[in-house]
Amino acid sequence: MVDLILRNAIVHARSGDDAVAVAGGVIAAVGKGAEVMQFAGADPDVIDCGGRAIVPGIVDAHCHLFAAAAALNGVDCRPAAAPNVAAVVSVLQEAAAHGDGWVRGYGYDDSPVGLGRHLSRHDLDVVATERPLRVEHRSGHSCVLNSTGLAAVGIVRSTPDPPGGVIVRDDRGEPTGLLLEMNGWLRERIGRHTGVDAAALRRFAQRLLEYGITAVTDAGPENGIQRWRAFAEIVETGALPQRVTMMVGYTHLKEMRDAGLGYGDTACGGRLTVGHAKIMLTASSGRLHPHPEELSEIVAMAHGMGYPVAIHAVEQDAVVTAALTLIDHPPPVGQDRIEHCGECPPDVAELVAQSGALVVPNTGFLHYDGERYLRTVCRELLPHLYPAGALDALGIPVAPGSDAPVVEPNPWAAMAAAVSRRTAQGTYLGGTGLVSVADALDMHTGSNRIAPGCPADLAVVEPEPFATPLDQLPEVRAVLTMVNGRVVWRSGQINRVKVQ
Repeated sequence: MVDLILRNAIVHARSGDDAVAVAGGVIAAVGKGAEVMQFAGADPDVIDCGGRAIVPGIVDAHCHLFAAAAALNGVDCRPAAAPNVAAVVSVLQEAAAHGDGWVRGYGYDDSPVGLGRHLSRHDLDVVATERPLRVEHRSGHSCVLNSTGLAAVGIVRSTPDPPGGVIVRDDRGEPTGLLLEMNGWLRERIGRHTGVDAAALRRFAQRLLEYGITAVTDAGPENGIQRWRAFAEIVETGALPQRVTMMVGYTHLKEMRDAGLGYGDTACGGRLTVGHAKIMLTASSGRLHPHPEELSEIVAMAHGMGYPVAIHAVEQDAVVTAALTLIDHPPPVGQDRIEHCGECPPDVAELVAQSGALVVPNTGFLHYDGERYLRTVCRELLPHLYPAGALDALGIPVAPGSDAPVVEPNPWAAMAAAVSRRTAQGTYLGGTGLVSVADALDMHTGSNRIAPGCPADLAVVEPEPFATPLDQLPEVRAVLTMVNGRVVWRSGQINRVKVQ
């Protein structure tokens, strides 16, 4: 006996079919309405989709849930909200006038389309001298503290740079307030383990459901047993209705093992899963960290503990180093990943193909940040930024992620850019796009398919994405989202109907 029937729909990749039956969390039948209705009992639960499209649940393969939720409680310092330093100071002053403790801002941009420079502690000291203040860079890889904030975490002139991080200093050797790759270091000193409350996370989860996102991978490099327990509590309470995979920071693998957890283990009835070992390979400090030899040792260690790895690699040198390392170290289980793969010209893509890794690019960056790239990236490299189409043409498996909160986690905007290689303003960046929106959707849905026996992770969306012009595709939204056969999001535009 089926639990629910969706009818009067356009079913993705099922020509002529217009109905889906769900039973026990899985898809029981797909076909024409009259055929599928035969599976119904005496009082069927039926939803009329009004001619809208049913698509498989969308997977965000790389995001940062706690950071994205925290941004909902922070002060918006993105260029659209605060286009210059004076505006940043103003919005922060308004926030600092209320409450106590740390003031958090997010999204400032030092590029020519933003502030044109990094903030400093002197800028933020104008905001507040009694309260510690921290403003995150749009990339999530740097932040700026005011003088009170620096004192609160113990940074003075003589404080050494931590491993992999940089305390930026002026020509007199004094900290400017700008910190590179030090989020984990700061988290330990500020004493925040989960980083956000369940209510904020619930709000962010609802935003994801509105896009039809039914599964997410949290790629936090500091994830460990404390974060796992926080996720378990939040998933169990329903604040996160999506299926969640939590990567584990490589320095936390031992504590996960000591807790009896390893790659692929699950909790919360299978809705929470231990994912890849996360490794940060960065060049923001002017040199690769970790060094290639150290990276090789880290990968070997993670593989030896039974984990495939996910290597953060944005810059061309980092992508090359990640690919060469993975060529030398095949995974013991699963498939290694290269996260971002931001700068990937053809010769680098060939190395990536040889590595056998799955690539997780952020094509949404082309949509939201493309105009900034036009002013900050050399013209020869523009066609090879986050090149999902070129990677796919080489047979490289691709699973895009939003990297939220760096940009809005809108998968439809990411799909549009993956096909068109155009910015939100319509500027063509060059390069090889995916052939079709259907191809882009398949990349975004992982193993989710609309077929009998598959998990009932589905979304009913409008407008119909395959008949929508690419420049309007970012406007697609779900009117109903289902996870494991349960409706977890529904707008007021769709209702159950009584069938006689």
